[in-house]
Amino acid sequence: MKKQRSIVTQTVMRVSGVFITAIILLTIVFTIFIGRYMRDNILRSKEEQLVTVADTLDSRLNSLEEPFVTLAGYTPAVRLLRGHYKLYSAEWMQAIRSVDTFLTNINLFSDYITDVLFIQPDSTVVYSMNDILRSGYDYVNADWFQEAFANKTFVRYASPHGREHMYENKGPYRTVTAFFPVYQSDLLIGYILMECDLSKLTDFFSAQQMSDSGFLILDEDNRMILDYKNDRSWSDQVEEEFLDSLKEGDCGATQNDQSVYIAKKLSNRWTMVSENSLGIIIQPIVQLLTVAALLMAVVLIFLVLISAYNSHLIKRPFNALIQRIISYDGSRSTDISGFEHAPQELAVIRSRFEEMADHMNDLINDVYVAKLKQKEAELEALTNQINPHFLYNVFQLIQAKAVLSDNLEIEEMIQALSRMMRYTMERKRESVSLKEELEYTDDYLMFYKKRFTQMFTYEISCDPELYGCRTCKFVLQPVVENCFKHALKNRTGGVIAIRVWKEEKDILILVRDNGCGMGKEALEALRCRLNGQAEAGGIGIINTNSRLRLTYGEEYGITIDSRESEYMEVTLRIPYETI
Repeated sequence: MKKQRSIVTQTVMRVSGVFITAIILLTIVFTIFIGRYMRDNILRSKEEQLVTVADTLDSRLNSLEEPFVTLAGYTPAVRLLRGHYKLYSAEWMQAIRSVDTFLTNINLFSDYITDVLFIQPDSTVVYSMNDILRSGYDYVNADWFQEAFANKTFVRYASPHGREHMYENKGPYRTVTAFFPVYQSDLLIGYILMECDLSKLTDFFSAQQMSDSGFLILDEDNRMILDYKNDRSWSDQVEEEFLDSLKEGDCGATQNDQSVYIAKKLSNRWTMVSENSLGIIIQPIVQLLTVAALLMAVVLIFLVLISAYNSHLIKRPFNALIQRIISYDGSRSTDISGFEHAPQELAVIRSRFEEMADHMNDLINDVYVAKLKQKEAELEALTNQINPHFLYNVFQLIQAKAVLSDNLEIEEMIQALSRMMRYTMERKRESVSLKEELEYTDDYLMFYKKRFTQMFTYEISCDPELYGCRTCKFVLQPVVENCFKHALKNRTGGVIAIRVWKEEKDILILVRDNGCGMGKEALEALRCRLNGQAEAGGIGIINTNSRLRLTYGEEYGITIDSRESEYMEVTLRIPYETI
């Protein structure tokens, strides 16, 4: 028999080795060929996407040419540039209004145009749409202006630069300046500048499906103009030789250790670069590996079935023992006949388990059931001890208020009383939500407040997320009632604060008053009564502590801290359980 098991084991190992090797080889071949094909398709898709976005951006930038040409031929604009009008004269103001109206009529102000300026050759600003520019700034001799003017394109573009020409020059400058020199009879009479907001100019990026790509816009010197999505500082991640090799309209690709870059040259000599993580490119390979893993799992399942077939004689007694353990419901042992042919170890385990089942059944019948009934009886007795004397006082108070006053206060008190009566008379539920208990306590305190207006004030604070926590009924009333009977008796200006919070897996409810407090000896005696070390009488916090311990266990209940003539704190600890 031992030799047969050894042969089965060797056979299973050999078959498993053959199948696993075949799957690994198939996975490698499949990954190399299919993965390369899918990678090329993804790169082509990214390139087409970049071309679409780049053409859209190019079209938006080129759309500025027509407004520039139109403005350059508009008479009021030309006269403003030539200085025909005296500043603030009626003719000058009329020209300004004409330009404003003209710009509005040609619908120039798309959402990406933030300002339009007319500048004379000596840098004098003769028109500004938003009037946010600092006077005296030398535009014409600024480095960014001269650098852009050196380009011989129809419309010049200046890369993002400083804000020194604006009144408010703090913060990042997210605009590109497009300007157009205006000539009359081959004489330069000035420049028309348009400030373009890059973030709005490229808002159409979000409409594309580019969740896995970042886009860069570089000027002709490969300096970053805009980084869509990643918003980082530019470093030489893309070889400049590659970027410089691109001609207008060209599209190419390169890569480094982390990303694949696809670039396209725009008509204004800018370059648009799409950055794609290699992790996304190789994602198809990961998917292929997942498929291979599934195939290997199928092989392993097949091998397990073979092993199960050869070892079913051993598994039968194991399964019988496991089924017996799972189906055990506290009843006495069952007959173990038919288990004689099981291995000796399993027979011993089964025999000991049946003995344990008998012993457990005795414990349940003799100890557990008796104690459970005892606790239920004690809990029912404690719950039924609630003194109705408070309700009689409430009725007397409502009667007195009804006779002496004629206002809405009576209605408020009657509504509160109805809620309390409903809460008190509902005997079927052994537990309630923390919100219900706090609302009942709030009504209870409100009645005392109505009765003793100068005696105290109160506040209740609890995170709304804890409202659904389960708690026993009437656990707070005895605690706050203790404040009236002892701590705040014959006093004025008292404060009762109730605060609820979560601590790890428990809920803590703190009731604090600023009453007479307790001395050390009296406090120690009360703690002994709470812990059952001394005889306990009455129904107050002693009975509440007993209820909590009977319901939740000995680790829960009430703790007390106090200082004579200063305060008293009663803390209730219950487990965090939601209804």
